[in-house]
Amino acid sequence: MKKLFSLFLLFSLALHAQEDNVNTTLAGKKNEFRVDVLSAIVYQKASLSYERFFGKDWSTGLNVNFSNSNKLNDDFDNGYRNNVPKFEVNPYVRYALSKSKSRYYFAEIFGSYNGGDYKEIIRIQNMAMPDYYTTKKSTYTDFGLGGSLGYKMYFKDSIALEFLVGFGSNLTNRDKSPDVISRVGLNLGYRF
Repeated sequence: MKKLFSLFLLFSLALHAQEDNVNTTLAGKKNEFRVDVLSAIVYQKASLSYERFFGKDWSTGLNVNFSNSNKLNDDFDNGYRNNVPKFEVNPYVRYALSKSKSRYYFAEIFGSYNGGDYKEIIRIQNMAMPDYYTTKKSTYTDFGLGGSLGYKMYFKDSIALEFLVGFGSNLTNRDKSPDVISRVGLNLGYRF
């Protein structure tokens, strides 16, 4: 029993020492670049992020998305949806909720400048002919605010894996833009 306890104690000390070494190595690396793998596979959306770390618990960054999904475009053209997002720029501020820097939970507040295509059915009135309806396509842009929660872990002192879920609301052009904006992703990154 003493041997098993000693082995467990040595193992936990080794893990703690390794985590301290990773935390020290990560503290010297202030920049991170990430690609959202989930968005690329599921939504056919290119999503790139840059994050800059400040102090112990704070970081800030910028996420840029471009979308040209065939499914969303087909749904838009067939009348199943009245708007289709094309781009999104998300500045954000994050706070680490855990003590460890190699594996931690975080909370973020983000802004969203987004835009895309909008379609509506309008009535055309003409004195010489009967009234008729047609589809009018236009574009929209909007600004929104939201919040997210996530979990990040590092491998080999630089390789980041991040899971993120967040929601917000568009604020200025709600008659054309989506009411709800989301930030959901499985990001793979490199910290340097």
